[in-house]
Order: sequence, then C-alpha cells, then structure tokens
Amino acid sequence: MTSIRSLVKFFVLSAILLLTPGARPAFAADDLGKVLARLDAEAAKFKSAQADIVWDNVQTQPVEDDDKQVGTVLFERKNGQVQMALHIKTDNGKPVQKDLVYTAGTGKLYEPLLKQMQVFKVGNRQSQLDFFLTLGFGGSGKDLQKSWDVSYAGTDQIGGVSAVKLQLVPRDPNLAKTAPKVLLWIDMDKGVAVKQQRFDPSGGYVIFTYGNLRLNGSVPSNAFEIKTAPGTQIVNH
Repeated sequence: MTSIRSLVKFFVLSAILLLTPGARPAFAADDLGKVLARLDAEAAKFKSAQADIVWDNVQTQPVEDDDKQVGTVLFERKNGQVQMALHIKTDNGKPVQKDLVYTAGTGKLYEPLLKQMQVFKVGNRQSQLDFFLTLGFGGSGKDLQKSWDVSYAGTDQIGGVSAVKLQLVPRDPNLAKTAPKVLLWIDMDKGVAVKQQRFDPSGGYVIFTYGNLRLNGSVPSNAFEIKTAPGTQIVNH
C-alpha cells in the first residue's frame, strides 16, 4: 500500500517524470519550437482536463517495491488558480478508496477505511506547486522554458496516441535535488500531456499515464470538496 508520504508527494512535487539513460536524439530546434508553440496555444484557452490515470510508483531503495494505482484525475484553472482532484479506485489491483484534493494552497487526503482525513498547508510553496500542476496541463511553452532547460527527445506511441517527448532539466538547483530530469510526453492534437515520468535521486521513479482525456468540459461546483463520513478524524499538518 502506497504510503501517505508518497501521496503527499503527488501534489507537493506533482506531476512528473524520468531520467532516461542512454544516448539522446539530436537536438531538433524546429520540432521543439512547434511543441512549445502548441503548448502556448493550448494554455491560452485551457480551463480544465479530466482523465483516467495509472500511477506507477517504483522504489529501488532500501528495498524494491512497485505500487500501481488506478483512478481518475481532474485539473482546473480558475481565476488564475490551479485545483486538482485525484480519486484512487484500485491499489495493486485491489479495490480501495483514496481521495486527494488540492485547492487554494491546501491539500486534503481522505482514506475512508482509516476514517481519517489529513490536511496539509502548502504555504510559501503554493506558486511552485501551481506551476508543477500545470506541467503538461495548461502550462505554456514560454513558462516551461523559464524554469527548465527543454530539449526535444523524439516521439513515442502512448496508449495509441502519437506523442512528442520532451526532456526537462530544472534550472533551480534546489529542484534538481528532487527531480534531476523529467520526461514529458505531449499529445500534439490536444496540447496536453499523456504521460509523465520522473526519476528521483535515490533511483526510484514515478510514472503517470493518462487516458480518455477530456478538455475544457464542465466541472461540478463541488469537485474539489471531500465529504467525509461521521466520526472521521481530521489530522492537520
């Protein structure tokens, strides 16, 4: 079972990505320019994205462990703020309910089986987190280049979708300690990510794969609220 710490990382570092060993393809300035322009175009009209999600968290130290969780995810940009709601339905093939929402600088993790909801305040990390949540979902190419050294890394088929792969290297040394490199697969038709992968310094990695993507649809007014059962313990951090 994925730890609470791992769940928290989803919205604290959110979204993101892989160090790929081996040779890199030749830099393609024209191709990179087209991808960044496509991200700019989508960012200008982005309101929301809903998708099925497969979240594969692989740990290599101190022991090998692989957690695969399946559910749905929703991103929304409203009044300049980013909100996210993740609903896990299965954990390693077993039915389970976990609800994680992030809005207005606060993250909430609800686990009905434990009768517990944990509340996390992001504080001065809010702007950084908002940027992470838009990585591949409403973030512009221009903003991407401000925080990352971006290079074109070829194309792949992801779930039947032809996607352009970008490699990102953080410009911020502190961020590099957490996510030294990132790969982002972009569906050029939709202008959003279909896969994200991140390798952490310990050798582990996390992969987010998105399917059945729906863009700019209606979002229920209570989409980022969690209704808890009577007797739920609230734990503030």
